[in-house]
Amino acid sequence: MLAGIGLAVVTKGKVLESLDELVIAGRLSREEALEMSEKIVAESSAEAKKAKLEVNNLFNELLHRANVVTQDQYDLLSARVTELEGRMHKEFPNEE
Repeated sequence: MLAGIGLAVVTKGKVLESLDELVIAGRLSREEALEMSEKIVAESSAEAKKAKLEVNNLFNELLHRANVVTQDQYDLLSARVTELEGRMHKEFPNEE
């Protein structure tokens, strides 16, 4: 899903490749490039986590609107039915 919305997670290696051009040109020191790459990767990771959460929330909202039961909801309901069946069997035992 995330690929579908165009989310790209930046890897440290790719960032360093890009920053190496600036190091070679003398515009950045190697230390500055490393520091910048760590900052870019950290920000990218934070944005990716935020986007995943937003997509998850949107997906759950769409499921809710479509009246689709989630696995968690199904499991809770199944447990309730099993418990009620147990109670019914205790109160009204079946002769079979």
